[in-house]
Amino acid sequence: MRIEKHTAVCVLVALSLGPVRAGAARIHTAPEDTVRLSLSQAVARALSESEEMAVARARLAQSDARMTQATSYALPTLNTALTYNRAVRTVFDAVAAPEPADETRIPDAFDTNRTPQERYDILSELVVQDMMSNLFRGLPFGRRNTYVALLQLSQPLFAGGRIVNGIALARHSRTAAELAVDETEAELILRVQTAYLNAVLTQRVHAIAIESRRVAEQHLRQVEAFHRSGTASDFDLLRAQVDFENRDPPVVQSFHTAELAMLELKRLVNIPTALAVNLTTAWVPPDVQVDEAELRWLVASRPALEAARQTVAMREAGVRVARAQRWPLVQVAGNLGFQAYPSTVTPPGFNSWLSDWTVVLGISWTPFNGFQTSGQIAEAQAQLRQARLEEQQLNETLEVELEAALGEYRTAYAQVRARRETVAMAERTHRLAEVRFASGVSTQLEVSDAALLLDEARLNEVRAIHDYVRALARLERLSGGKLRLLTEREP
Repeated sequence: MRIEKHTAVCVLVALSLGPVRAGAARIHTAPEDTVRLSLSQAVARALSESEEMAVARARLAQSDARMTQATSYALPTLNTALTYNRAVRTVFDAVAAPEPADETRIPDAFDTNRTPQERYDILSELVVQDMMSNLFRGLPFGRRNTYVALLQLSQPLFAGGRIVNGIALARHSRTAAELAVDETEAELILRVQTAYLNAVLTQRVHAIAIESRRVAEQHLRQVEAFHRSGTASDFDLLRAQVDFENRDPPVVQSFHTAELAMLELKRLVNIPTALAVNLTTAWVPPDVQVDEAELRWLVASRPALEAARQTVAMREAGVRVARAQRWPLVQVAGNLGFQAYPSTVTPPGFNSWLSDWTVVLGISWTPFNGFQTSGQIAEAQAQLRQARLEEQQLNETLEVELEAALGEYRTAYAQVRARRETVAMAERTHRLAEVRFASGVSTQLEVSDAALLLDEARLNEVRAIHDYVRALARLERLSGGKLRLLTEREP
């Protein structure tokens, strides 16, 4: 059940229990432990400490992070890597590298006792043997220790719209999350206003019940005096006693109802339940003439509607992203690599590294992936249709809510004006009944009936005030908090 409905029920239950005069009663007031709380302070406290607002702001932060991620795909990517490879056994272990030239044969190549052809053959054999030995010694095959360092810089050149539409999707999502924060704030303000109104008016109902009991007690004392002097009958005395005793249950019940309303307000604004609160904003119904044309324009520009439009735009971008999967991806990359083959595990010195630098232009394309891309496009299109229908439903819902709220406002406005006059007449009737009874020209029954009518008139006035202020708060909510209809007054 919604908080607003729950607290409204509390008010109506209290209204049916006992009667009152305007002005809020202070319940459990301890000056040294009492917090003075105005409506604006309650709203500010709820906005700063509410879990709902914290969740909405967290979602906005997530949208900011997704926006950063989407933008990153359009920027260059720099990757680095350093690896060490220890060869325990390789296929080159079975192939022996050529031995270096036998230096002891060098004198034979220059021996003059040999023929020129023999000396040439020996010298050629030594050169070839030494060259092959040195060649195998410089190759990386079969090395026990290998270090590889890589620095890669890549930049996408063409992605078929994946990147551009991904950024657009993230931007619309971020805007929708920002508007959701505004909607959450407006909804929380309405809940605090409703809870504050219920707390004030249930205290007023409790004060009315106390005042009604005081009047009944005062009348009982008067009847007792008349009974002792012989001018009042036993029936009059008994009726006055019953009327006085009947005033106790409404006092107790209205007290507990006011306590429940105050606990709900404390929960919303995060005030300890044991701490007494003095509500300083008096709900005096303002004579408000609502500009319906401006209100309708504000409702049409509600953050909720704009968020729905942003969701539609986001889904449209999602369809384009899904379709972009059919296009190839083109990117350019530059690779700067370093390799070293030390004879031990210890990393080699700077001069021992061999380097290479390459530039790569790559094109990747998946012409068929088992209809996965088709499924993604169909899903994105379905989400787009859903977003458009939800936007249309929200428009229709707000139109209905606006008409209902305006009707509630007009009815409550007329009721407040009528109930004020009714209370004034009931108070005058009750005073005349008291005077007539004191003069001996009326009965106790007439006084009781007048008191009952006064109580009913006062309760109807409080009920009308509640409905009127709630209607104004609802119109404020429908305008997204842009149309200020409620004003604060110190009691």
